[in-house]
Amino acid sequence: MIYNLSLLILLPLGLSTLAFLARRHSKLNFAISLKIIFSCLILSIYLPISCKIYSFELGFITLKFMCDIYSYIFGILVNIVWMLTLIYSYSYNKICINRRKIIKFHRYLNLTIFAVLANGYCGDLTNLIIFYFLMIFFTAPLIISKPSKSSIKAYLIYLQTHIFTTLIFFLPAILIIKFLKINDEFILDNSSILQEHRALSAFLLVLFVFGIAKNCILPFHQWITRTTIAPTPISALLHSVAAVKSGSIAMIKIITYTFGLEYTRSLTDNFFTGGWIFYLLGSTAIYCAYRAYKTTKIKSRFAYSTISQLSYILSSILIATKLSLMASMLHIVSHSLCKISLFFIAGIFSAVYQIHSTKEASQIAPSIKFWIACLTFCGASIIGLPFLPGSFGKDYMLISEFKSHHYSALIFLVAGSIINILYIYPIFKAGFFPKQILNHPNPEILQRKIPLAMSSAIIISIIISIGFSIFITQIVNFFNANF
Repeated sequence: MIYNLSLLILLPLGLSTLAFLARRHSKLNFAISLKIIFSCLILSIYLPISCKIYSFELGFITLKFMCDIYSYIFGILVNIVWMLTLIYSYSYNKICINRRKIIKFHRYLNLTIFAVLANGYCGDLTNLIIFYFLMIFFTAPLIISKPSKSSIKAYLIYLQTHIFTTLIFFLPAILIIKFLKINDEFILDNSSILQEHRALSAFLLVLFVFGIAKNCILPFHQWITRTTIAPTPISALLHSVAAVKSGSIAMIKIITYTFGLEYTRSLTDNFFTGGWIFYLLGSTAIYCAYRAYKTTKIKSRFAYSTISQLSYILSSILIATKLSLMASMLHIVSHSLCKISLFFIAGIFSAVYQIHSTKEASQIAPSIKFWIACLTFCGASIIGLPFLPGSFGKDYMLISEFKSHHYSALIFLVAGSIINILYIYPIFKAGFFPKQILNHPNPEILQRKIPLAMSSAIIISIIISIGFSIFITQIVNFFNANF
């Protein structure tokens, strides 16, 4: 177990050293990377699930890792998304990335995955913030893979937001816990000291919620819409697991182990000690759903949608029941797979068809029905339409919110999903029920072939999403058996 877990985390770090192959030996780099990623995926699947913490002495730092049910599912998801990103970028980079930037792209992509995996498997708060910081600095250079004034501005906003929230909220929360001599390891029944300081506990909860900027709560949400300026594989990776979902997993571990589920419920059931956070999350979700509806830029629309979904996930985490945590994990998986597909489709629109807005997409939608169908499937799944991958997590969210009497969270979830329909349906309608077929100003663009690697990544992702729906009963039973 200890060796497999170490190897799983270190392989992406080792792969980053081979990034120099990417410029002149792209096929060799792709083959080696694919084999290593597949090995990581197999390792993550066969890791035994346990709450046992494994320690590694590294100079003055003790690294601690664990593979509980949350880390286990997240680790598999990260490796799947990593593989999809590699496949997609094989062709995308040839079209859109300067050859001189290819090495940098692959190096920081692999370093980001290393930090994300370490963050997901970490066994205490100290390691969590260490790898959280590393993830911030490894991810940032990817935003400027295509340097421009807009990308540099996005890069700075990304760093400023994350460093500010980490130093002002996240780090002080951990220091307070250490000052109170609370064990910062992720072990169960660890909140007895916190229960003696209820007001302080409520304050700490707020520090963690705001300190992890990847939760994208108002007003610390703008960085994610800015980063859509990054190349499509990076935007897709950031919006699926590399940035946002690592924050969700961190919050799950903090709620489960540092606060404890029962004590968290006692805090969030009271408006003044944590219940007000549901209203802030709901407001964030509705506001960003509305912004997604109003914006015409395809990638920005998907980015605002991501913020809304993160608010629903965090609301479910803060309800702090076994059912709500399972709901959040199911939605993390389904949203990651469908959102990466949406960004990949947006990449085809921009790289192949030179389309960046919903109006332009609607014009050629009748000519690209297959991709419109894929986009509609993923969008409808994220909305939570019945029997699609995203519906299962949202159904369990609604049930847990109803059972725990958090009716405000339930209303926000339903209202946000209705708004989501308003910005997915028009594209579907333009593709399959157009009032009139408009000619593209440059008709020969529609004759361009979509690179095999780009289309393959999308199809594989959708197939995995469908498999998620088919085997949802087994997945739920597996989660319940290992909770």
